[in-house]
Amino acid sequence: MKINKWRVFQTIQFVLFLGVSIFLFFRKVDGSGAENTTDVKWISFAIWLGFYLFLLALEYGIRFLTVIRKRADKN
Repeated sequence: MKINKWRVFQTIQFVLFLGVSIFLFFRKVDGSGAENTTDVKWISFAIWLGFYLFLLALEYGIRFLTVIRKRADKN
């Protein structure tokens, strides 16, 4: 059975995303010492989600270009 390295990397990345997301929601005080209210938690999560989605878009864009290049090289 062939293990797809791309899927393994995506799974690890998603687990890390979930871990950091849980950390953001359960911490009482942020890095500056300010107390985390529900609104601040949602803002922190939105920024974290935006960063994660940016990385996913970048990775899938690179993968798409790589697949196109491999197909062009075969022909």
